[in-house]
Amino acid sequence: MFVCGYHFPADMGNDVSFDKVIEKVQDGIEAAGKSVTITSETREGVKLEEISVPEGSFLHTALVDYYTNTECAEKDGFKMVYYTNKYQISEISKSVDGDSTKTICKKLDDMNLYRVKVA
Repeated sequence: MFVCGYHFPADMGNDVSFDKVIEKVQDGIEAAGKSVTITSETREGVKLEEISVPEGSFLHTALVDYYTNTECAEKDGFKMVYYTNKYQISEISKSVDGDSTKTICKKLDDMNLYRVKVA
């Protein structure tokens, strides 16, 4: 099973606990002091919005981890966040970050395209 880009043993089934995923995401990632910006756009490439992600949240750390470890090609300082990743990150963030990322996570659940930039 893959969650947030990490492989978990098959004997864990489809019910990998959020704690296990958070542990893997946080392992070796230093997210403090980094700014994370997400841009949303249509399939046609029309930029809709630029969103800053609050530091200290799981969403922030997971996006720093994604940006650092994904093999996705960088374009203009941004990397595309693929559907499975954004849905999984959003679900965990809604559960552990509470209201601090709720609005952002609702947006990540839509069908628009998202790019992330870490500085």
